[in-house]
Amino acid sequence: MSFMDKVKSGFSEAGSKAKIVVEVNKLKLQNSNKQKEIEKLHQSIGRLFFLKAVGRLEEVAESDYQSDVAEIVRLEHEIEENKKQIKTIANEKDCVCGKASPLDARFCPSCGHTFSATD
Repeated sequence: MSFMDKVKSGFSEAGSKAKIVVEVNKLKLQNSNKQKEIEKLHQSIGRLFFLKAVGRLEEVAESDYQSDVAEIVRLEHEIEENKKQIKTIANEKDCVCGKASPLDARFCPSCGHTFSATD
């Protein structure tokens, strides 16, 4: 392999890794924005119950906050799907200790857990 072929190969690999990093960061940013939306919805629900507790609101019906709850559940599901996609893109898998490990690893680098052939 000539020097120029090695240089081309290096640039190609760097470009591929950069593309992966960009995609992972895009998904992480989406998750961050979704988490902020969830916090706003939690505040909205909490405000209803606070107003009820201090007597400024007579009753809090389930219909007053049910759409917010449904939206939170939807956003949490989307966050989990994005996390799975991040693991796939980054070629990682989860260990029982909660840390990420390379997909082809036989042992967890954090806790030493042995992965089975099906993990």
